[in-house]
Amino acid sequence: MTCQESEQYIQDFVDDALTGERLEVFLWHISTCKTCYNEMETSYLLKEALARLEDGTSFDLHSELKEKIQIMEQYIRWHNLAAVVRRLILTVAGLFLVWEMMYLYLYYL
Repeated sequence: MTCQESEQYIQDFVDDALTGERLEVFLWHISTCKTCYNEMETSYLLKEALARLEDGTSFDLHSELKEKIQIMEQYIRWHNLAAVVRRLILTVAGLFLVWEMMYLYLYYL
């Protein structure tokens, strides 16, 4: 992902609208690009600070942003694990189906 592409996804990330592979690539990019991380951090801090000022609640936005990134990274790990499990189940089901077809073919010969 380039910095220009990353900029397109910053607002989606801040609004919790970024998912799947795009989220994974975006998180990787901001972990390696300080400029994009700073831009994302600024957008997040502005949005959250304005919302909190209206509510009158106290906040530690830097810690909350780090926690949000950790949660999203954990989501990506679970998402990838689920994809592997789905592939494994489909492979086993496919092998079972092939075995069943061979058994029936040999049985009825």
